Amino acid sequence: MKVIYTNTPGIERGTCYRRLDQFFGVIDGATSVSVQGDAPHIGEAYQRQGISVSEIEEGLRLDGPTIAQWVEQGYKASNYPPNGYAPVSSQAEIDKAIGEEGGDETDPHKMKVPELKEWLTAQGITFDPALNKPDLQALIPSKE
Repeated sequence: MKVIYTNTPGIERGTCYRRLDQFFGVIDGATSVSVQGDAPHIGEAYQRQGISVSEIEEGLRLDGPTIAQWVEQGYKASNYPPNGYAPVSSQAEIDKAIGEEGGDETDPHKMKVPELKEWLTAQGITFDPALNKPDLQALIPSKE
C-alpha cells in the first residue's frame, strides 16, 4: 500500500493519506511512502523498516493520473508525471512503463493521438485540436 503524508490529502484509491501531524508510527502494509513537507522523522522511520521513501515537492498536486492511466491516454511514459503533479505511481511502476515503451512510432496510423497531432503539425497539416483519432487519421495523406 502506498502512504502519502501531506497537509493536502487526496482521495486516490489504494493510497493511505495522512496529515504530517498524524504520524504515530510506521503503518503496517506500507510498500512505499511519499512525504510532502518538512517531516524528516517520518521518512527516517520508514527507511529503518526498509520501505522506500520519496519526497514530494511543495506545491505539486497529488491527484494526478497513475502511469498506467497516463500511457493509456496516449502520453509517453518518459514524460510522466504531468507538469505540476507529483507522481502517483511508484518508481518501479514508472521504470517498468518506460522500459516497455518502445522506440518512437514512425507509422502515423499506429501513433497515439498526441504523437499523431505532432506528426500532422510537422507535415504542415492543419486540423481542429478537438478531433478524435479516426478523424485525425483521415487527414494522413495516402502513400500514392
